[in-house]
Amino acid sequence: MDELLRERDILNKNMLKAVNATQKQTDLVKLHEQAKRNLEEEIQNYKDEAQKQRKIIFHLEKERDRYINQASDLTQKADSVRMPWPLDKGKG
Repeated sequence: MDELLRERDILNKNMLKAVNATQKQTDLVKLHEQAKRNLEEEIQNYKDEAQKQRKIIFHLEKERDRYINQASDLTQKADSVRMPWPLDKGKG
């Protein structure tokens, strides 16, 4: 009978160790899942920010092209008008 009680105590002790180990593993899994969610959210935020910056770059490039075209048009107009410069008076 004593041997059975001792065996029961050993089994209970082993069961408690297993329960504790399982709980630790469960806690670690929960911690890793939370870290994964946080990283996924952070990645999504970076993707959103990158998309915003791409839009800004697109608009800036469009504006740059518009200014280049305006400068080219104004240069052509200035060349076609050919204002006489003071240095040009002596020539001709």
